[in-house]
Amino acid sequence: MKKRILIAVFAVFAVFAVCVVAPLAAQETEPPPIVEAAHNRVVAFLELSDEQVADWDVIYQIHRDAEQPLREEADAVQAEIDALFEAGDPDPAEVGALVIERRELGEALIEVHVVYHEAFVALLDEGQLRRLHLIARADDVQQIIPAFKLFELI
Repeated sequence: MKKRILIAVFAVFAVFAVCVVAPLAAQETEPPPIVEAAHNRVVAFLELSDEQVADWDVIYQIHRDAEQPLREEADAVQAEIDALFEAGDPDPAEVGALVIERRELGEALIEVHVVYHEAFVALLDEGQLRRLHLIARADDVQQIIPAFKLFELI
């Protein structure tokens, strides 16, 4: 049920983005050089077409727009939890309700990211998908590389 609601929310954001955000985004200032450089590296590595880049830019903005209010709400809930503990002797029921709410917001954020990722993957052809999987595998093993370096194995 929650997944259907999130997908519906994402669809509304998609329509909103196409009608309102995309034209406004074109009027905004350029992203910081580091962001643009990272964007260009992804585009080059995956060999994205101009159409794929345009589509990615739209779904990324939709993702960010869907994510922002959830992050703000999660931060506000966390601030409430922190304030209860700082005040001393918090009501366990109130803390529990807030913790559950914070968890649900975290799950909603995960779902927004999953929908974004799935939309991005849908843009890719087979070769591009293989290159994306290569990067994902490299990210997985990155954490164990220092252990191999410590023992001078690489």
